[in-house]
Amino acid sequence: MVTKIIKIGLFSITGILGAILILGLSLQALGYGRLSITMPIEHKTVYELQQGASYPPALHAKGNRLVNDQGEIVRLRGVMIPDPSRLDEQGRFNQELIAQIQATGANVIRVPVHPEFWQRDADYLWRYLDPLVGWAGDAGIYVIIDLHFIGNLVTGAGAQMPELDIPAVEFANQFWTLVAPYFSNAPHVLFEIYNEPADITPAEWIVSSTHLVELIRSLGAKQTLIIGGVEYSKDLSWVLDNPLKDANLAYASHIYPSHSESQWAHWFGDVAARNPVLITEWGFLDATKVDGPDYLAGSPQSFGEPLLAYLDELGVGWVACWYDDEWLPPMFAKEHEAMTEYGQWVIEELKP
Repeated sequence: MVTKIIKIGLFSITGILGAILILGLSLQALGYGRLSITMPIEHKTVYELQQGASYPPALHAKGNRLVNDQGEIVRLRGVMIPDPSRLDEQGRFNQELIAQIQATGANVIRVPVHPEFWQRDADYLWRYLDPLVGWAGDAGIYVIIDLHFIGNLVTGAGAQMPELDIPAVEFANQFWTLVAPYFSNAPHVLFEIYNEPADITPAEWIVSSTHLVELIRSLGAKQTLIIGGVEYSKDLSWVLDNPLKDANLAYASHIYPSHSESQWAHWFGDVAARNPVLITEWGFLDATKVDGPDYLAGSPQSFGEPLLAYLDELGVGWVACWYDDEWLPPMFAKEHEAMTEYGQWVIEELKP
């Protein structure tokens, strides 16, 4: 009798799933969107390097440069993709995306993990970051995993801080406690510990960032850690007198057209003479053609060319945003049918 009840239950569940599948396919055929079925994912304890894989070698800070295991200087230049969860909703989270980026000549992608997206999906690490790291490794591309907070880590202050179930600092602790050791054996992964510190003093940020660096190191991750400046990662000037005490760090600045060229040396140029520095966000848009905030209004002549010329002079790497058709500044027109003028310009700059 028990066996019969179980069988009936299984058949009932199978029937329900079948009905849902048929309904979903029917709605999709009628134009009601893409079918999306979320299946359980195995929670592995550590990233599994594929046998015979030839991923880019680990990077290490040496003087003011990042070098590989052979001591060769590696200058990272690439693009920033949208949050993988959003890519998945658009049907764009796939290996083809990485192949497209590889074709541009980029050797790095920056992957922003938005805390609110992470919080709503207990499988996020295994659903998105695990395959993405593998695809990029196969393509010879480095991956910057960026915990995409904007605001004060300690107090939670900031207009763009997300609503979370736990305080931001506790979230960051839990995130890196899971992510850092998971990818500790992935040589081509770098960790940007916190996207944009804002509404926080340099002294407070030094304490907070030191804590995260020490936490990540205590978990066995030896990869390069990327530390942003204050004022939305713009200002790294505090590093000259107070560099963090770790042997494998790079520092990140975010620079946009409203950030006066006269201050570039102060904000990051002087620091780049002593430490590895990356511009992990930059970009612009033509305000006469694309609606957007004033701080993005620029052109190749007024912003892009001077910035990249200065970065070439310093030997500083960079990541342009966004490899997307919506998030500003977009490298693509709507529906990714064509690249914007800005996107085309960036791709030209990425060519070897």
